[in-house]
Amino acid sequence: MTFSPFLEFFQQMNVGRPKDLEKRQRILESAKQLFLEMGYHGSSMNQIAQNAGVTKLTVYNHFQDKATLFTCAIEDTCEHILSTRPRELTADSNFIVVLNEVCELALNIVNLPEAIKLDLLLLELAAEHSPLVEQFYRASHLKMRQVWENFFQDAAALNFIQQDHPARQTELIVSLLMGLRHQEVLLGMRERPTAVEQQNIISFAIELFMLKYAKSNS
Repeated sequence: MTFSPFLEFFQQMNVGRPKDLEKRQRILESAKQLFLEMGYHGSSMNQIAQNAGVTKLTVYNHFQDKATLFTCAIEDTCEHILSTRPRELTADSNFIVVLNEVCELALNIVNLPEAIKLDLLLLELAAEHSPLVEQFYRASHLKMRQVWENFFQDAAALNFIQQDHPARQTELIVSLLMGLRHQEVLLGMRERPTAVEQQNIISFAIELFMLKYAKSNS
């Protein structure tokens, strides 16, 4: 009896780790699905547990509270969506071709059904001034912004475009690519662009961008 606290401690340490990891992943997948479909407030820990095939206590053993689970679920979703990276620019690159590829990648990402649901969820939380908004933004939009800024910083360093603050260049290209159309897509008033429409959007955006930032031939 004297050693029961120690036995209990070691039992807790030796919980089957593979099973624990598998349960954690099931909880995470359940949370991702429900948060995107039902929103933050429309998803309960009971629903998430039931959907994952575990008890509510098991959910809390892995995630401290609903906010923690939400943050982990959103970060995991964003990591998956943003896992594809554009190829790096080199001195031998055809800048317009690579810029076209980056624009295509960006539009493919923002028009994914999961990405549209994420944006709507972000707007829902922002309307409530939720403290979760900043974490959400850092895991999603800020990461994409950093990809763009790094790209334009490299482009200027390689003398493909004029020097300017990468944030300003990012704001211009994103505005040209998204425009009012994407707002209408988010509101369900317009379909996502077809492949042909998307390429037309990209070509027009690049044309206007290069009018501002193309290097002078003189």
